[in-house]
Amino acid sequence: MSRIVLLVTIFLCLGYVLANPCHSGDAQKSCGQCIKAHPDCAWCIDPNMQGMFRCDLKTAFTATSCPAESVYQPKAETLIGAQNNFPLDSPDPRDQGIIQMHPQQVIIRMKPGDVVEVPFHYKHKEQASVQEFVIQTSEFKSLGIDVQFSITCNGERIEGRHCPHVHDGETIEFFAKVALHECRNGGDIPVSIGVFGYNKISAIFVTPLCGCECEKRHLHQPRSPICYNRGDLICGVCACESGMGGNSCECDLRQYGVSAASDLDDQCRASENEPLCSGRGKCACGACHCTNSTTSGKFCECDSSSCPIANGRECNGQGECSCGKCVCEDGFAGPDCSCSDDQSSCTENGMVCSNNGVCECGKCVCNDGFTGHTCGVEESVGELNLDEEDEEKSSEEEPEDLTHEHEHDDEHQGDPGIGALPHEEATMTTEGQEENVTTSPETSGAPFFTVSFLILAAVALLR
Repeated sequence: MSRIVLLVTIFLCLGYVLANPCHSGDAQKSCGQCIKAHPDCAWCIDPNMQGMFRCDLKTAFTATSCPAESVYQPKAETLIGAQNNFPLDSPDPRDQGIIQMHPQQVIIRMKPGDVVEVPFHYKHKEQASVQEFVIQTSEFKSLGIDVQFSITCNGERIEGRHCPHVHDGETIEFFAKVALHECRNGGDIPVSIGVFGYNKISAIFVTPLCGCECEKRHLHQPRSPICYNRGDLICGVCACESGMGGNSCECDLRQYGVSAASDLDDQCRASENEPLCSGRGKCACGACHCTNSTTSGKFCECDSSSCPIANGRECNGQGECSCGKCVCEDGFAGPDCSCSDDQSSCTENGMVCSNNGVCECGKCVCNDGFTGHTCGVEESVGELNLDEEDEEKSSEEEPEDLTHEHEHDDEHQGDPGIGALPHEEATMTTEGQEENVTTSPETSGAPFFTVSFLILAAVALLR
């Protein structure tokens, strides 16, 4: 059971690493790349962070790995400025009309993957040609966003853009659910929203958050002491000057045979887009330094604390864990070293498993066609013996059946009813046989048994 629990734990952890988009190599490169990776990703701006991943799920950061005040994640916000929005039924300062829809201008700041819902209110003024409420918009699908609508229609909230049978003076509430799918160049994304029959529109301006505030130039720390005065500190990470690399710009690229700082980092990755040092160590000038004594390998890819557990002990206490696999002591084998390699229990007449199998963990695993404790029995012979036993059993049951049949005949023989005379004639013609059957039922099956035995013996000889 402990082995199963360990395997389940390993697979869950592996699934977490593979499923966590914040741990990808691209997401670790910069704050902006981190934010684009997933709406739940956050960036640690602390230059002295102790965690393995500078980009991680916001909920994954702890006080030890990154202080809460250093965890950066831009939040979606909705701005409805009073200077550009006027209440319902108020005079429209732009013309002589009356405001029928509120708000008139909405600014949404959001990152890819965010979904923001904005409530609107529309006061219907009945016109001869308009007796229903229909939402209209400008084209937006090609802009990398999506807008879905729902309406409180006749007391029920429904999905869609249409509500029939609206009345004069009725205020209708509807909702625009805005989703940003991707970042594109070009600044804000405008979407116009109107109501059929009403000649004015409201506007939603989506401001994509595709970077981090700390990446803005005026927030850079040029020639920071943290970067040995050889680079700028940006969002907690050193951006080194030409020819230098490393976490603190301490590495002269020429000494390591590379031309870019990113090339130096790549030497700490097992493959493209993998985390530095497998997420188990720090990369220093192209070399991984694993964080604990149980981790090893060029990329810290070997975890010597994740071997199978048997009887409450790693490798059953009879081996050492090396890169996730047990190296068993002499005399033991198996994935968890729980099997003895003593073959005495598999040996008979000086042969291991009768030379028809292999001894695994003290038990014979037979080749095809053989069975038995030491694989000494051919399966075809076993089948023959089984057939003989079945036929012997059926032959032993036969006399009992015959006896019951004749007992049934005796009952009819004593019946004085219709058909007695023909039965008597039959009794007379078979009197000798019936006498034998009724007087010695135990021996009545002997001839049949003898014949069956001879047939089986002949079949065995022919084989």
